[in-house]
Formats: sequence, structure tokens, C-alpha cells
Amino acid sequence: MASLSTVRLLDVEPDIGRFLTAEERAAVLKLVSVPVATVLKGEFTLFDGGKPFAALVLEGMLFQRLRVGDHVALRLLGPGDLVSAGGTLRSTLLTGAECRAASSTEVALLGDEVLVAARRWPQLMAGLHLQIAEQFERLAIQMVICQLPRVEQRLLALMWLLAESWGHVTAAGTVLPLSLTHEALGELIGARRPTVTLALMELGKRGAIVKEDGGWLLLESLLEPVGEMARIVEPRLLDEMDRIGEPRLLEPSGSASVDEQQQVGPLPGPALGETIAALQQRRRAIDRCRDQIGRVAASRGSVGSVSEFLWRQAP
Repeated sequence: MASLSTVRLLDVEPDIGRFLTAEERAAVLKLVSVPVATVLKGEFTLFDGGKPFAALVLEGMLFQRLRVGDHVALRLLGPGDLVSAGGTLRSTLLTGAECRAASSTEVALLGDEVLVAARRWPQLMAGLHLQIAEQFERLAIQMVICQLPRVEQRLLALMWLLAESWGHVTAAGTVLPLSLTHEALGELIGARRPTVTLALMELGKRGAIVKEDGGWLLLESLLEPVGEMARIVEPRLLDEMDRIGEPRLLEPSGSASVDEQQQVGPLPGPALGETIAALQQRRRAIDRCRDQIGRVAASRGSVGSVSEFLWRQAP
């Protein structure tokens, strides 16, 4: 990595100053400059021994590859995206992680210059935060795309997603100026390379996409919505005060009545509550049967005693 020059922060990424007033923006443009560095293809040494807390991609592209077991997922970072220095803590599920430049890539290093400016104009940090939030929204959409049933659907949706960030509209169609191998496309959508090749052939045959030098021409529109989104039950945490219905858990044995038995803990859902209520009703029925059986046994004992007495008194 070689440092080349400096650029004014809001010149290269105006959206970082979206919360500034016109007067504040003019001051930041004049006073806040950041160094620019070039990362050669296959390298990524931005944060080795340096002080920047993040880097802003200006030209080129970086890729992040994560591995869990023998499965690999890919994430693209292009112009306008932020790369965080991050920390040393990583999930124990990861068996591999790397970040590399797909080609010679220029980045702006965000360090002390930005932090000092943020003390005077805190809105800069709000702009940076929103920039990162937009990146994670794209990542969340990519996760949804990976769940589409057909690989052709995933590829087409992925290309439109990337085109929203780095494509441009022409008279012939939407151009996505990214050259990606079939293996890389598979890592982006969760598919094997041979399946991606077949899916690309199918999309080409029906005229959905056209392969061009250094990119793709997108001709088929996005997926149409098939209906209203199904309602998803919102997750929630249960606490001590959270009780669902009246049913209580029963002890396996003992002479205490059902009303006297204590609930062990909060029930996780109404279905379980209904099941426990049914079990309690069955327990009460069993108790009634046992009581009746006891009375019958006592009656039999009394009848036997009377019969024996009468037999002895007989002449």
C-alpha cells in the first residue's frame, strides 16, 4: 500500500455531510482533508500498524470472504463503502476470513483528521453511521436473495442489487460494470459454480442479461411481488411477570391438590399452556376415579364383614 495524496472528505463522499448546514458544510470542505492510499490487487494492509479507524473506497473494489466449515460467502465493497478497522474478536464459527483488493483500489483513510473534525461537527459521525447502515441493508437484502428457490432468480436479483449501488442506466438497458467469475457469483448467492454456469446460460437464452466486456447488461425487470408479506410473530423475552393463562405445571406425585401446586416457571407459548390445561383436567379426572375406586373398595370390605357375621349367626 502506498500513500499518494490527500483529498477533501466531502468532495469524495458528500453524503457524509448530509446532516450539516450549508455553513458547516462549507467549513468542513475547506478544513477536513484525508490521505489517499492505493491497495494493490490481492493485498489488504490498510490497518497494519496505522491509526485509521476506517477506510472509504474511492475506486476499485474490495472483497470480504468468510468461511464456516467448508462453505464460503462473499461480500463486495465498492466505491462509497466503508471498511472498519474492527477488532480482534471473531466468531468461533469462522474457520477462515480474509479481505483483499479485487483490483488496484484507491481508498481514503479516516483517522485523527475526521475524529478532530467530529468534535467540532458531531453531525459527521451521524453521516458515517448512516453510510454504514446503508451497507448493512444491502447485506441483509443479499441474505434474503440467497433464500430464493431458483438460482436464476438469485443471480438476477443479485445483479440488480449491485446495479443499485454501482450500475448506470443507458438507452440499451442497465449496465453493471462488474466482472465476476462464476465461482464468485456462487459465493455471493450460496450456489455451486456449475449451477451458476447453467443458470447464466438460462438467463442469457431468455434475454434477461447479456454478457459484455467488463460487465453485464440487465434487460429483464426485477422480481414482481407475489402478494402481501406474511405476518411474522415478533420475538420477545419472557420475564418473571410474564404469565400465559392460568394453567400450572403439576408435580409428579404427592397429596397436594391441583390448586396448591406451584408453577415452575413462565410458559413459552399458548400452545403449551393449552396442553398443560388438558393434562390438569385429566389429572383431576384420575383423582376422582381413584376416590371412587377407594369408596367401592371400602364398600366391598363392609359387605364382606356383614356377610361373614350373618353366616356365623346362621343355625
